[in-house]
Amino acid sequence: MKKWIFSKLFLTMLLLILQKVEAQQNLLFSNDIYSGISASSLSPTQTYINPNPWDIQIFSEDINVYNDYAYVSKGNLLGLTKGEIVAADPKNGITGASQAHVFDYYNKDLANLFFNSDVLGPSFSFKSKIGETDFNIGLFTRLRTQTSVVDFDNYFRFQNQNLSRPIDYAVSPFKTSFMNWGELGLNFATEIFRQSDYKWVLGINLKYEMGFDAYNLQNNKDLHLSTEVNAEDHDQTTATSYDIAASYVSNYNFETKKYDFKQQGSGLGLDLGLSFINKFSDSEAYDLKVDFNILDVGYVKFNGENHVFIGETKVLLDDNPNFDNTKFESIKQYLRLLSNEVYGDPNKSHISDGFKIGLPTSIHLALSKNIRPNHYLSFNWIQRTPIFENSLKRINALSATYSVQKTAIAYGFSTSFYDYKNLQFGAYLRLGPLILGSENIFPLLFNHKKLHAANFFIGLKLYPFWDNDFKRHRRAKCNCD
Repeated sequence: MKKWIFSKLFLTMLLLILQKVEAQQNLLFSNDIYSGISASSLSPTQTYINPNPWDIQIFSEDINVYNDYAYVSKGNLLGLTKGEIVAADPKNGITGASQAHVFDYYNKDLANLFFNSDVLGPSFSFKSKIGETDFNIGLFTRLRTQTSVVDFDNYFRFQNQNLSRPIDYAVSPFKTSFMNWGELGLNFATEIFRQSDYKWVLGINLKYEMGFDAYNLQNNKDLHLSTEVNAEDHDQTTATSYDIAASYVSNYNFETKKYDFKQQGSGLGLDLGLSFINKFSDSEAYDLKVDFNILDVGYVKFNGENHVFIGETKVLLDDNPNFDNTKFESIKQYLRLLSNEVYGDPNKSHISDGFKIGLPTSIHLALSKNIRPNHYLSFNWIQRTPIFENSLKRINALSATYSVQKTAIAYGFSTSFYDYKNLQFGAYLRLGPLILGSENIFPLLFNHKKLHAANFFIGLKLYPFWDNDFKRHRRAKCNCD
């Protein structure tokens, strides 16, 4: 039985995602009082509470992926670098249950995948004063990649488990988007309600978005598939009712087999944060801090192609000589062939140019309590709230962290609940300028029966004009009268 074309495309995308995982903003380190500009994308007010007058981020990278569709059997992340991973082949007895380092699949009705990459480049923030008002201003650079598949109707489970495909099947509607983009952001934070007994801090990130690659794929109604045995005793699958929209743009040059880095779209983004802080009167530490943040409001407009496939005519999906005997050289070539299958015209599916992808809008609530000097208990809640039609979707997260934070060193431990069903345990260490951490530390070191999630964080910061409580006390005005 030959693999059919939609399965090939989906599995290729998934394998590329798992091999190119790079980064996601780290909730663990974002609770650190010295995180500064590193955490401004999660809490725009965080730069204001940094005790140091200057904060410079050289780089940070956070590896994170979660899915419940595919897994690697009986391994850990460090061990995977030493051995070859083979694809499951149930016909020949190669499965995740039978041996280690097999890329296998869950036999689930619905599948989910979340991938985020958030590489923070050279960035800085500094404190200043205008009149009696203190404020922080910062500049940051980011390279982001994100995709998500939420509650995808897993018709592939039959083929993945070497099961007979049903004669008739309706794939439920779904939508998935991908975007690779850069950000140049301005951070501003200052105190408001200055007459209050507590500190109220307002933080804003204004962001210029630079789009590089993107796609949007959506199935707008039940996709009816039927399977029958042909004369050669092969299963043949056809689609008899479909309404599919696809938009894409890519910097990958299929002729030269190289990636040509250039801007393919642009847009604007906004992060808005408000913090309530009950500070100790004799130090920069706080007793209680509560944050409310609205993140990633905005979109990127791309110069890409829009294709639509609507019809009732049968389209042969596997054992189709127009596909099986063709070496695919580009996305455009594949869409032209599919358009010819559906409409009898290779250009008819291309209806327009230009499309938008919404940023992964979310709400972030955070609470941090000082338990005793330098010891903090923190809670974070991120809930995705997409507001545009083709918005990316951030993974939901609940997190609790206990940390010890001092000037030159900090460490902490966390428990996280990703997408309200995947429990993870993490830890982090800040040692001078170096930050290391993971919100899912066990897969790094210990073998998992089914390895399907990963996270690792590394960052490097500088603290020029380092400050402390003693220096601030020496600078304070003397009330000698």
